[in-house]
Amino acid sequence: MAPVDGTLVKLMIVPYDTSKAFADSQPSGPPFVAQINPAEYTDAVQLQMNSDETPQGADGNEAKVKGIEPRSFTLELKEEGSGALDVDGRHGSTPSSAQSLQDRLNAFRETVGFSGEVHRQRFLHLVWGTLSVSCALESYSVNYKLFDPQGNPLRADLSATFIEHKDPEVQEKEKNLASPDITHGRLVHEGDTLPNVVYGIYRDPGRYLDVARANGLNTVRQLDSGSELILPPVR
Repeated sequence: MAPVDGTLVKLMIVPYDTSKAFADSQPSGPPFVAQINPAEYTDAVQLQMNSDETPQGADGNEAKVKGIEPRSFTLELKEEGSGALDVDGRHGSTPSSAQSLQDRLNAFRETVGFSGEVHRQRFLHLVWGTLSVSCALESYSVNYKLFDPQGNPLRADLSATFIEHKDPEVQEKEKNLASPDITHGRLVHEGDTLPNVVYGIYRDPGRYLDVARANGLNTVRQLDSGSELILPPVR
């Protein structure tokens, strides 16, 4: 989303050498800034389904989700070296060229690719508008589309796919937010009953009496919509 003053915000790919990424470390190099913002990008989620064999004689098997694959993001970027734009994507006095096109593609490879100090690909932060994700490059391809008389490419379509990556410590913290071993605050929604809410956290409907006492409730059936319910940890 652009600022209120209308300033154009470019998509950025920021490299890091730690999987904690932008949370608590400094970038490992300059960001790659899109010359021309993409017209679209893809945010894909894939579910892991059960692979159990269908029982003999059955028509089918119940589809069950075993897990969720990391999200993937595919960007389609246009890189211009024909001279129609300057190296920063504007009409200006520093025209693009075959060399500037190759410089930009090399900058992309350096930003997303192998880091000699840590001997692996870099961790990345994609940021543009509402898009803000920690990830790593999965694949990319370059489609050259225009050439000068010497056969040097002047225009390229860059397609890159990134896989979301979260530091193990960050993932553990997120898991703990749903753990029955810590205290939760849960907003009550219309139609909620105490046994149903308690079962969703503890997987043990018998604990609703403990939760009722912790919240000073006189009833376990009717809850006030919009109120906060305290769910104490398992002892």
